[in-house]
Amino acid sequence: MHTHTGHADLTKTAIGYVRVSTQEQATEGVSLDTQRDKLRAYCKTNCIKLVDTIADEGISGSTLERPGLQAALRMIRRGRANTLIVAKLDRLSRSLRDVCSLVGDYFTDESYHLLSCCGMVNTHSAAGRMLLMNLANYNEFERAMISERTRETLQHMKAQGIRLGPAPYGYALSNQLDDKGRRMLVPLASEQEVIARLATAQADGIGFSDIARQLNAEGIHARRGGEWTGRFASAVLQREGKHKVPPRKPYPPRVPLVYDKSAAAARARELRAEKLSLRLIGVRLRKEGFVPLRGGQWHPASVAELLRHREPGDRAGAAERASELRAAGLSLREVGVRLAMEGHVPEPGGVWYPARVSALLASAPVAG
Repeated sequence: MHTHTGHADLTKTAIGYVRVSTQEQATEGVSLDTQRDKLRAYCKTNCIKLVDTIADEGISGSTLERPGLQAALRMIRRGRANTLIVAKLDRLSRSLRDVCSLVGDYFTDESYHLLSCCGMVNTHSAAGRMLLMNLANYNEFERAMISERTRETLQHMKAQGIRLGPAPYGYALSNQLDDKGRRMLVPLASEQEVIARLATAQADGIGFSDIARQLNAEGIHARRGGEWTGRFASAVLQREGKHKVPPRKPYPPRVPLVYDKSAAAARARELRAEKLSLRLIGVRLRKEGFVPLRGGQWHPASVAELLRHREPGDRAGAAERASELRAAGLSLREVGVRLAMEGHVPEPGGVWYPARVSALLASAPVAG
């Protein structure tokens, strides 16, 4: 029978874990000292020896990679205690995935246990572990609802024209409120001087990048000690109504791309008659909207094949091509195969037999 040694004492030993995020440090009931008091009182009431209390201050519970939590878990693994105790489950984590990971790694058997002062978390039994999963699921749901409400509120405020974020460059937020309850903007003399300097330099024809370099060289910083850039200088003057960005020129209408081999072949022959090279013919065809079968560009080889293309039933073209192939030393059968591959079809249909190729060659005009 498998037994665990070192944890059979009647007195439980525990490592306390407390955490606050930046937003919660000043919130009543969540402060570190309040959590520590709850842990001490709970352990004293339930005869648990509190070995130590580890804290994470100003760290979000969205990840398990927290120095305090990892230190507490290391103490558990080394046998300093057999229980991890928290004031509430959300101090440990608000993520269902992270809670499941912790339970799977540490609290699935009788080696170690997880407790909460509120009494809702106790992994000493299967029922307690099930309740823990339900609480973790609810905590994740609550976090998602908070995020959803926050997004909706920000969208509503933006739709109402309420300014979000810090004051723009050149201004500061005062304590005085307008008729809608918003903090009013007041000009900052030092930054307004820089804005006036930007406007003067821009009116003198100095580029924004040159203006930004000059300000940086003089040690004049943008907000939060940052450096000036041409884009930021332009944005500041645009917001002040002292610079307008010219509208972009509309793009020329796009020529629709089509695959029409017959039309492309006819156009290629016209361009070839103008003494254009195969490469330039391909460029012109693409500009005029003609593309090969699978799109892309026309290469000299594909243009050469296009120039040889003839419409089915074009007997004169077939005869001319047959004469070219025959002059190249191809047999009648090979000429028939090449004619079929290039789209030439005998007038009655079917295939090019050697007899048909011979008759075709006989009808070809004799070169003068």
